[in-house]
Amino acid sequence: MEPDILQFLRQLSAVQERTLSVLSRKQELLVKPDRDGLTEIAVEEQEVLAQLRQCLVRREEILAVARQSGGAAESIQVLCQRILPPRSESLRLVEEAARRSRLIQSQCATNWVMTQKSIIHLSHLLEIVETRGQGKSTYHRQGEKESGFPGGFIDRAA
Repeated sequence: MEPDILQFLRQLSAVQERTLSVLSRKQELLVKPDRDGLTEIAVEEQEVLAQLRQCLVRREEILAVARQSGGAAESIQVLCQRILPPRSESLRLVEEAARRSRLIQSQCATNWVMTQKSIIHLSHLLEIVETRGQGKSTYHRQGEKESGFPGGFIDRAA
């Protein structure tokens, strides 16, 4: 079982490193902003996603084998702690994988926030265009007086 776990962890490590690389490049493209670059990196993101899915399938296979042999565990980390010596390479790789996983989560959250800020910025630009720079919103609540500048993008019926 240990050789299978070790092989899985090495594969996972490589995929995580590639994921971090793609996410870093994507962040740079978001900062620029580079629309063409973002379009190109989307293909690589899909490849990385497919590799991560393969890792997930392999993880489930390893845990299923452990369950069948009576070494059930809810995670690879717990499984390694139960069946491997304390200073094994697999345990070190598990700790590194957990660290990289946290980095990936952080990088994804950062990229998501940057994307949301861009969307809000574009929304504000559209609002300015719609109100002809008058600063009056094209939106209004029921019972309020309508804006003197109805918007072509938002208010007009198609």
